[in-house]
Amino acid sequence: MHIQLHDLITLREIKSVFSSYYPYLRLEFYSVPHKIFEASAEKDILPDDVQLQTIKAGHTDGIIDIMPTEKVADLEREFQVRFDLPVQVLRMEHGEWTQTTGMDSFTLKDVNEYSRLDSDEYVIQDEEENFND
Repeated sequence: MHIQLHDLITLREIKSVFSSYYPYLRLEFYSVPHKIFEASAEKDILPDDVQLQTIKAGHTDGIIDIMPTEKVADLEREFQVRFDLPVQVLRMEHGEWTQTTGMDSFTLKDVNEYSRLDSDEYVIQDEEENFND
């Protein structure tokens, strides 16, 4: 999959394309970069409706190719280095979105699958709890 980044694209649009390929993962953009295996602060989250031209004056247009075999850390680094966009990949864990800091060395495919399995388990657990009521 690839995403064409340009001045008028919003963060919401980037996130939407990504999530259409990885439904159990989510991107979150921040105003401050982070290091591998490091979390980003919630206070630094950028709003979804912002356009790239608003975030970075003179940002570089380009295409980002995202492959299932790519490691989470590599994707985050590419957004940071090529487009000056700090990003975290988030996964679903026990019904909540959480940063993949401990899984930065895993592939997107593996983290998406892990999140899918956790999400399925969470749904089954909820159903079982409601069934016993």
